Amino acid sequence: MGSTVNELLPPDAQIHLLNAQRELLLAVKLTIEHHRRQRADEDGAPARRRPVRVEVE
Repeated sequence: MGSTVNELLPPDAQIHLLNAQRELLLAVKLTIEHHRRQRADEDGAPARRRPVRVEVE
């Protein structure tokens, strides 16, 4: 299959498809990390600290 793709697609199209694949894999990775963090927060992990306004006299 690999040699067939090289024969059918011009080099510019191959590079474009490789870049698109890389972007897709990055999106999947970030989605998984996002859901893992949400699940960890629900399981009792310490809540993230939020900024607190400090009054100065």
